[in-house]
Amino acid sequence: MLGKYYRRIKAKDFSFLINILLYLVAVVVALPLFFLMSPHLPVINIPLGAGIHLEHLLFSILVVGLSIYVVIRLKHLVLIILGVGIGAIIISSARGGYSFQDVFQDYVVSLYNLQNNPVAVPLMAEDYEPFQDAYRVVEAINYKDKQVRNFAVKIGTKHFGNHVNKDNRNLVQSLSVFKEINNNWVYVSDPAGEEYFASAGETISQQHIDGKFNGDCDDHAILMAACLKLVGSEVRLVRTTHHIYPELKIGTKDQLDKATFLIRHKLFVKESKGKSIYYHVDHGGVIWLNFDYTGRAPGGKFLQEDIVGILEL
Repeated sequence: MLGKYYRRIKAKDFSFLINILLYLVAVVVALPLFFLMSPHLPVINIPLGAGIHLEHLLFSILVVGLSIYVVIRLKHLVLIILGVGIGAIIISSARGGYSFQDVFQDYVVSLYNLQNNPVAVPLMAEDYEPFQDAYRVVEAINYKDKQVRNFAVKIGTKHFGNHVNKDNRNLVQSLSVFKEINNNWVYVSDPAGEEYFASAGETISQQHIDGKFNGDCDDHAILMAACLKLVGSEVRLVRTTHHIYPELKIGTKDQLDKATFLIRHKLFVKESKGKSIYYHVDHGGVIWLNFDYTGRAPGGKFLQEDIVGILEL
């Protein structure tokens, strides 16, 4: 008698735990749907405080409710998929591959980027003019110079070291380069009527005077390009009508999502708050992030000028 009662209690406890698990799955599914659809909701002008609006509250209740209904109706299928997924991740993690931590991080990154979509500038043309003064610019970059190399390695590891892992080392070190150069950049125009390209080594030498880098846009682009190449990243220079700026090669949309999450949520939280992340997509589908000094964080807004040339390095 007691044995049957005990087994009944155990069965109820197990059923309760299964239901809790299914509710959690429903919420995990509902959150991306909410963030994806919420920008398109009609506005109901009854603010509830703390940034919450009535349309968001009602829609969140609707989405969570529908998700719970669907998950409960399909609970056997959901449990099978969940079991297979958990088993696959356990095996992968045991072999040093994709782990539960990776799953959590990718999920958080996806949620964050659904709220903060980067801004893609329309595809650029393929028929630009030859990059003016390309030879002089490449010569000034001179990233093989010993002084430039030592400096780049130093600033590439100066910031954000606790955020480096085997998958993001180049990116985090490139963001460290951005922070060090842009935080210490002082704009100084070229001599009147003359286009002067300061070499990367020359600009670095200025730091011994007052701890600052001094120069115009092309001097900044040259120094940034040299340092980015020396920490293993790919970079190109974009010339507009009256400006030159560097762009960092990001690659795919997935890689952009991870870079955006790092910039907004980890490394440049204050500098990027309330601002969009701007990038170009070339005709091969490759994403290039704006690394100009026009923003205090990577991905600042592009200057409104026509692009006239691109220098691949």
